[in-house]
Amino acid sequence: MKKIYLLLYYGFAQYLPKSTRPLGIPSMLFRRFLCNHLFSACGDKLVVENKAYFGNGKDFQVGSEAALGYNFKSMNRTVRIGNNLMMAEDVLFLGGGHQYDRLDIPMGHQASEPKTPLEIDDDVWIGARVIILPGCRHIGTGVIVGAGAVVTKDIPDYAIVGGNPARVIKYRNSL
Repeated sequence: MKKIYLLLYYGFAQYLPKSTRPLGIPSMLFRRFLCNHLFSACGDKLVVENKAYFGNGKDFQVGSEAALGYNFKSMNRTVRIGNNLMMAEDVLFLGGGHQYDRLDIPMGHQASEPKTPLEIDDDVWIGARVIILPGCRHIGTGVIVGAGAVVTKDIPDYAIVGGNPARVIKYRNSL
């Protein structure tokens, strides 16, 4: 049955309108229904915008009131998202990688790295076009990741980060 849900999602539902467009709410509800059957855990009020990619979903856990933005991609990661995640467009979670140690074998023929875990705590806001690389395995509670940031390492609770590579700009409790 899971294969049917995957076929429905990637063959049809991901191309339906964004939730803010005409017919967007029924489209988003259909994507939510499919993700409830694809993800290993799925909370209430999930929003999945169109063109979101998460593989087969078995390595994906999402809490309540989480939103996966338009054109979101999770590649080669195991992901656990807490409650109340806001996500803008074109966010990329990139994990794994290729080994390149041996010089006698082309890099493309060497083994791949395993999936990289990523844990995102509650109440996180990820801006547009953020890239989260394999070096980041944990994003703390209450974090804000500014648009266009390239996250290369873990982010502590209540930090506001931005830039390439992303660095802490300030903390929310010191606004």
